[in-house]
Amino acid sequence: MGELFGRDEERAHLRAVLDHARRGMSAVVVLRGGAGAGKTALVDYAHRTAEPEFDVVRFDAVESEAELGYAALHQLLLPYLPRLPDLPEPQREAIAQVFGLERRTTPPDRFLVAMAALGLLATRSADRPLLCLVDDAHWLDADSAEVLSFMARRLHADSAAVVFAARDTADLVDRLTGLPRLSLAGLDPVSAGRLLASAVDGTLDPEVGARIVAGTGGNALALVEAARELRPDQLSGQSPLPQLVPLGPELERSYLREVMSLPPRTRDLLLTAAADPTSDPGLLWRAGTELGFTATEAAVAEERGLLTIRDTVRFRHPLIRSAIYYGAPLARRARVHAALAAVSGDPDKSELRAWHLAAAATDPDESVAAELERAAERTRDRGGWTAGATLWARAAALTSDPPTRGRRLLAAAEASAVAGAPDRAQTLLDEAAAHRDDPAHKGAVLRVQARVHRLTGAPGAATGSLLAAARELGPVDIRLARDVLVEALVQAQISDVLAPRGATRRSVAEAVRTLPLSAGLPTTTGDLILEADTAVHLEGLAVATPLLQKAIAAARGEESTAPELFQWLAAACSHATVLGDDIALHELARRMESEARRQSMVIPRALALSHTALSELIAGRLAEAERLFDRRAALEEARGGELHLGALLLAAWRGDVDRTHRLMDAVDEHAAGTGQGYQLVFRAYARCVLELGQGRYREAYLSLENRIGELSQLKFALVDLVEAAVRCGRPTEAAELTEHLGRLTEWSPVPGLLGDFARAQALTRTDPAETERLYLEAVKHHENTRGPGRRARSHQLYGEWLRRERRIKEARSQLRTAHGLFETTGAYGYAARTARELAAAGAPVEPRDTPRAGNDLTAQETRVAHLAASGATNAEIAAQLFLSAHTVDYHLRKIFRKLDVRSRRELVL
Repeated sequence: MGELFGRDEERAHLRAVLDHARRGMSAVVVLRGGAGAGKTALVDYAHRTAEPEFDVVRFDAVESEAELGYAALHQLLLPYLPRLPDLPEPQREAIAQVFGLERRTTPPDRFLVAMAALGLLATRSADRPLLCLVDDAHWLDADSAEVLSFMARRLHADSAAVVFAARDTADLVDRLTGLPRLSLAGLDPVSAGRLLASAVDGTLDPEVGARIVAGTGGNALALVEAARELRPDQLSGQSPLPQLVPLGPELERSYLREVMSLPPRTRDLLLTAAADPTSDPGLLWRAGTELGFTATEAAVAEERGLLTIRDTVRFRHPLIRSAIYYGAPLARRARVHAALAAVSGDPDKSELRAWHLAAAATDPDESVAAELERAAERTRDRGGWTAGATLWARAAALTSDPPTRGRRLLAAAEASAVAGAPDRAQTLLDEAAAHRDDPAHKGAVLRVQARVHRLTGAPGAATGSLLAAARELGPVDIRLARDVLVEALVQAQISDVLAPRGATRRSVAEAVRTLPLSAGLPTTTGDLILEADTAVHLEGLAVATPLLQKAIAAARGEESTAPELFQWLAAACSHATVLGDDIALHELARRMESEARRQSMVIPRALALSHTALSELIAGRLAEAERLFDRRAALEEARGGELHLGALLLAAWRGDVDRTHRLMDAVDEHAAGTGQGYQLVFRAYARCVLELGQGRYREAYLSLENRIGELSQLKFALVDLVEAAVRCGRPTEAAELTEHLGRLTEWSPVPGLLGDFARAQALTRTDPAETERLYLEAVKHHENTRGPGRRARSHQLYGEWLRRERRIKEARSQLRTAHGLFETTGAYGYAARTARELAAAGAPVEPRDTPRAGNDLTAQETRVAHLAASGATNAEIAAQLFLSAHTVDYHLRKIFRKLDVRSRRELVL
């Protein structure tokens, strides 16, 4: 559009973005406005301003490319592939799959693809500042859009600037949520008048110019096109203007009228260029041999300023491309796509060929549908789930056989669900269900339905769909049906207290009893888990304990690396907590984490981090629990979400009253919105811990009353509930809880539970000698646990009892030991309570009614510092926190300055 007029504020904003990158800090902006608002002119301005100082990589998205998986990412990252060896191995393998450089049995993890993209661009920006420009971002393919959005959010201390330009569309809002935006209105009247005058080749009457500016609303494209469309006598005021100045749809119609005035072969060339998403001149000329156009026809189009053909084919404006394509009759479009398909490459390798064949087909065609399906499978294997869904859906549309059509629609629905598009998945799924009614297909549909429910935050509904799927599959494939039941069990564990009727863990147990394993089939770890969980719910813990222990042992020793492994380990972790076996929980969680890391699977690793962090919290190793909870929170943050449960548990242990209450509200809201009822169970535990630290025993008891039955995962809190019951005058309840704990130690005689039982007995005894013996027994058992938490609590309660027995000197010794352990581990709530007891015993220490003063590190800096202190390299920290290595280095410099240290060896947190 020539010179850029006006837009002083927008240009200043873009210069500021570039200045940030020059100073080693990343900056991102999304230019948003309607068609013709001047977005491309501003992108061009940024491009000109950055060169030659910046390394500029640019991608102009086109509508026809929006259905090709990772199309934009291919073009943006292609120049940087020589830097693949600089990436960590999992990221290198993921991006190599996307580019077809490697083939693997499973698609790459999308997080790893995003991290690889981030790493490539961040590594490149180390040499000189990088400017990444994406014009017409509303037409990005969904797979690329997700990766680029992630990358833009995670760039921080890299010499990189990212500029997106896009129209205001709902899809864009979803894809680029949270990125800084700069909205473009129409040009001011003065700038609009100057732009119009510059575009007029002749005389422009001032009054005519003012009317055109007013009629276009200052839309830059409309002003330029008005100067081209209107006759000289109209522009000079000698003849009246038309009633409407071309704008919006009328502008597209004016483009189409211009094209229709050209010779037929030139129109064929323009339509072919519009239909080709690659904008590859070579492909255009090869198609020309099929369609009969040559460079002569191209010269005519270039003379009219409709497009240019250099290293790439580029239309003057995307609206011209759209007008040409959608203004052509269906038969002409089909003919052009057929010609492009013929010259687009190997049928066994080219997704582009399959896409063109599909666009050329006007009737069902099984050969084309089959080729589309093969292309969909190749696209999926490279991680292009959204594009794969589109290819499968198009294959289904070209399929006349109803069962085959249903199968392809189901594959499209599943791919859409994996891509995180529940609405599209549901539409495809509903259509897939209508084409077949055999049990295997119904079961498969219901299984994908469960995935859709999970995406929309309804794990209870997911459980219900999985149970229905298992019932359909049972008569035709009992092995698959029982695998589905394991999925249902895990979903029911997530729903927990929010599980709807018919989708509880008991519902799963009842379904398992109706779908027994067929004779002759081998028993898997998943089968053992199902039978154990079923026994818990239908027969009680006494009967179920041997089965639970057998299932846990099988999961601990499982050598399989199949995807089902993570379901098995997750269920086994839950079983370990039901038995109160903290040792098994720790081993299972660590196994899950290491296996997820080895297989480069991000979502299973998130689940593993939650279980491992809980294991460390139970042990009283709060610093390690915080590190793990933080890594889990960082992963959720990188996915665009938030998770407060870990922070809540830590705040409660640290006695931070205000923060704990704020986080309890946040957890309530999150659990209600996601259906994750298990969070409410642990929220109740957090309140119990907080109230015990404050000495508010009635409130502590009420927080967990009726929550620790045989099926509860809070067995480690039974002894806390006994303490609260005794101290608030509920001896009967305390005795019942102690009896429950005693039975549990018979089934799981691990040091932690044995010590808990001894402490609970001590709390409920009246004979001083017996009480003291039991407290000493509790301390002895808890000295053999993995962390200091339980031991510190036993010393604390023993010391409190000694003080009430007026054995002050001995009380001081026990209380000082407890206080030191609490202070060292960061359990400041219990430390403050112990300090009050010491003061009453005549040995005052400085109480900590609030958590220890912070070190002024941000949450992200704290995460980086913990990992650096553990010996992780910058690259390893970057991979774990989903950052670039340069951003990690930036955080470390700030950490060193804030903590007044000079090296990682001095980091002590």
